[in-house]
Amino acid sequence: MKSNQLLLLLLFFNVSFSQSNSKSQKAFTQKDLNAYEIQENKYDLWPERFSFVTKDSAFYFVDPSKYKGNINYGVDFSAKDKRVFNYIENYTVFQTEVIFEKFIFSQNDSIAEIEGRIFCDRSAFNSTGKQPKDVYEVFVGEVKKIPFIYSFYPENFNTRDYTITHQGEEKTTRFPLDTLDAMIFQKLKFRTTVPGSQNFTIRFKVDKNSVLAIGREYCYAHFYEIGAMIYSKQRKKAKPVIKKAKNALNFTKIIENNIQVNDPKNQIKKAIPPYYQLTEKAETYIRTRQFAKAKETYFLLAKEHQTIFARDIHNAIRCGILSRDLKIAFWWSEKLAAKGIELPYFKAKIFNGMRKNQQWKAFQLKFDSISKVSKANWNLNLKQELTNLLNEDQADYGLENRKEPVVLYETTKRVTGKFIELLKREGYPSEEKIGVPMKNDTTLIISPDFNVIIRHAVQQKSENLKVLNELLDKSQQTLEYDGDRSVNNRMFPSSCFHIYKGNLYNSKSCSNNDGMVKKMTFMFNNPNNFILDNGDFIISEYNEKSPEEYDNYYQSNFNLIMKLTDDWKFYEK
Repeated sequence: MKSNQLLLLLLFFNVSFSQSNSKSQKAFTQKDLNAYEIQENKYDLWPERFSFVTKDSAFYFVDPSKYKGNINYGVDFSAKDKRVFNYIENYTVFQTEVIFEKFIFSQNDSIAEIEGRIFCDRSAFNSTGKQPKDVYEVFVGEVKKIPFIYSFYPENFNTRDYTITHQGEEKTTRFPLDTLDAMIFQKLKFRTTVPGSQNFTIRFKVDKNSVLAIGREYCYAHFYEIGAMIYSKQRKKAKPVIKKAKNALNFTKIIENNIQVNDPKNQIKKAIPPYYQLTEKAETYIRTRQFAKAKETYFLLAKEHQTIFARDIHNAIRCGILSRDLKIAFWWSEKLAAKGIELPYFKAKIFNGMRKNQQWKAFQLKFDSISKVSKANWNLNLKQELTNLLNEDQADYGLENRKEPVVLYETTKRVTGKFIELLKREGYPSEEKIGVPMKNDTTLIISPDFNVIIRHAVQQKSENLKVLNELLDKSQQTLEYDGDRSVNNRMFPSSCFHIYKGNLYNSKSCSNNDGMVKKMTFMFNNPNNFILDNGDFIISEYNEKSPEEYDNYYQSNFNLIMKLTDDWKFYEK
């Protein structure tokens, strides 16, 4: 009898303990945590090294949406030995996914235990070929909003070799640039790191004011008001889950090639002049082989602008021929004669129909007459002085006798100064003043030789570059200088698109650009030799001595788009 009573008593205690233990624990689901999440996809975790004030916290959760980029804050860089140095900044923040598989809170000791996984694929950010360490920072405590003073560290750039200036003043120590919105943990109770993409378990103490934050650099942080969730008498309802489209991007670009791109309100926009709006429209029609519509667009261009660049006339003639309108083709060809171009230009196969037309003989005489009159009006003094300046530039820049960087800088400064004086005295060397550069009298050259003078001034950041740019801007407004399509100011080192071994690649740090892909595809399927703006891209030469280096570089840092050509050395022809 006593043994049965003892067994019953033990059973009673076990059941009672079990009931007491279950009542002392609270379990929460993913939906509960989602309901108490705050500031989703807003803050990026920045280390204290970016802050001008370091006493608050070792880490800051910063809202980067208004960050403009160092160049746009007026920071400038130059190598002390006068080597060409281009500072290129890209900044992308990737979305983070946090999965809670278990969240148990013990009321007896106020300890929460969490099991879960975290994902943030920032591989597209990486440019070294090495995967970043997949570790996340976890914080628990009380948060507050603060103004974050973003600062720049010249020390990170080795000031022995580089000169860093801000708004014209040389800087050698840290200096502030902007104030951004941020959050910090005012009372940090717990901090640890957890691995990403695999299960983790953490335990920490919670009070009613506790906030849980999970994040790492270049990944949006997640904040959860776990104190409010645990101690609330009535739980919030879960937020509706918004499903993303299959092709939705999982990142936000803040800075791309030194330009702020994340918020349209903050973008530095440059309106496209009406002339280039029409040429871009016409070239789009050409790429889609809608030659009749392109012909109409070029005709509208001629109605609205007295001056037309030779490259656009070149295209307009072809559109007339391919849309079977020889009348408009002859009309445009006469405009080409006004540029001083001669009859051998029409030897190409596409002009067979024009040469067989009964109007051809009369056209030949008229074209030759217009061309001779145009050439008689050329500014030969301007043309000769440009040749002299180009020779002076190449005397030091030539590959066989290239001088040291310091000498090249001084050469560019001197030549740029003379070029500026020439522009002030004679005006910009437009097609009407000195003609259109040609190859073998049959092929238009869209970039005149003297462009290298401008290009070197831009690359070397010559002291007189500002004056030169002001003169070029005025010449562009009068359609003498084809500035919008010139390669002079394009930052090729930062191009997203590369051609290597006949393949088209897109950098993993850049988003998809279908329009650019279509441009590049047409570039290698252009039997009628249209001259189109193919955008910003780099052609990498094949290194026969060490092919593995470039092969590995492109495999690690770029996505293969397509095979463009089997002719790897087309760029040398």
